[in-house]
Amino acid sequence: MEIGALILFSFIILIILSVPISISMGIATMLGIFASDYVFEVLPLMISRGTSNYALIAIPYFVLAGNLMNTGGITNRIFEFSNTLLGHIKGGLAQVNVLASMIFSGISGTAAADAAGLGLVEINAMTDKGYEKSFSTAITLASSIIGPIIPPSVPFLIYAVLANVSVGKLFVAGIIPGVLVGFILMATNYYLAAKKKVKIPEAEPFELIKVIKAFKNGFFALLAPVVLLGGIMSGLATPTEAGIIAVLYSLLVGYIYKELTLEGIINALRYTIYSAALIMFLIGMGKALGWVTTAERLPILASEFLFGLTNNKILLLLIINVFLIILGMVLDGVTISLIMVPILLPIIKTLGVNTLQFGVILTLNTLIGSATPPVGVGLFIMSSITDLSLPQIVKSFIPYFIPLVIALILITYIPFITTWLPSIIFP
Repeated sequence: MEIGALILFSFIILIILSVPISISMGIATMLGIFASDYVFEVLPLMISRGTSNYALIAIPYFVLAGNLMNTGGITNRIFEFSNTLLGHIKGGLAQVNVLASMIFSGISGTAAADAAGLGLVEINAMTDKGYEKSFSTAITLASSIIGPIIPPSVPFLIYAVLANVSVGKLFVAGIIPGVLVGFILMATNYYLAAKKKVKIPEAEPFELIKVIKAFKNGFFALLAPVVLLGGIMSGLATPTEAGIIAVLYSLLVGYIYKELTLEGIINALRYTIYSAALIMFLIGMGKALGWVTTAERLPILASEFLFGLTNNKILLLLIINVFLIILGMVLDGVTISLIMVPILLPIIKTLGVNTLQFGVILTLNTLIGSATPPVGVGLFIMSSITDLSLPQIVKSFIPYFIPLVIALILITYIPFITTWLPSIIFP
């Protein structure tokens, strides 16, 4: 118990001192090893094992695919098609924003790619039409949360490795929850527009000819999610193979649209190398930290503590959800998964919660936390690309926080939402 407390306390202190998260995890792990009877060689061994999983190879491919699509003309065409399809509905471009994010979610795999790439297109289009910049930023932040829920998903890949569940099944488990989140956000947009809670410019009339034209112009871009999800769900491609296909398809589409330049490819590769290296280093450190905390019985102690509070499954899931959202306010989703999955998984299994369902619950929790102050990662991404202050973004985001929590509650307490589709496709 003392060593577990030392690890936790040192990690928190290092984070407060602004030490990088990966370094904080490594130092906390080393302190735990030094304070126990474990040999120091266990640290590099666990780091190596943590990053030596075949499923993790898919991470750089999906990150690269998202970056290539942001520079290859795909995001613009997805937005244009969504605009012709939903631009006439009450809520106008706010509805288009959500639909475009749902389509792009089937390609990118990360909320950051959605927010930084498609998000900039969405915000500029909305402000040009007369929408307030703060509102445009808020709905873009809310819709980017869909990114890692609808597959492919980098957070799902990491959780699947940590929880030892099928990546393909977990990807499929996220489809209905992702669509549910999208519909709830659209309903919120409709309510805000109908009640005149926000300034909504006059919507453009629906024209079928424009839909057909936008579909033709963006056909290959719109086909990307079908190719990826179809390959995974049919069993023709593993998630890793789907990642490779996504990269090749992105290059092909960028060539067809003649918008992907050599400079764009180099920038995409540069950003991918940085992002993938950071994620893999975090995973390695997280594996080592997870090994030490498990050896020191922290999962058992956490389980005893929670079940000491109550045996009620509903209350325990509520406590876990609140705790994860709070963690998401100060840590990124990858770090939370690396630290909390080894601790919470035994509790989840004791409660009889499906591990696929918990993967979706965990991911959605961290994403909501990332859009919540004081240091939500999503807030800083939005602030950096719009030059708006955090208070301005937070104030406009508040109307979307409650609907997102409602979606989380539904996914938490109705297992059917996440377990039905995997049970059909993978009987």
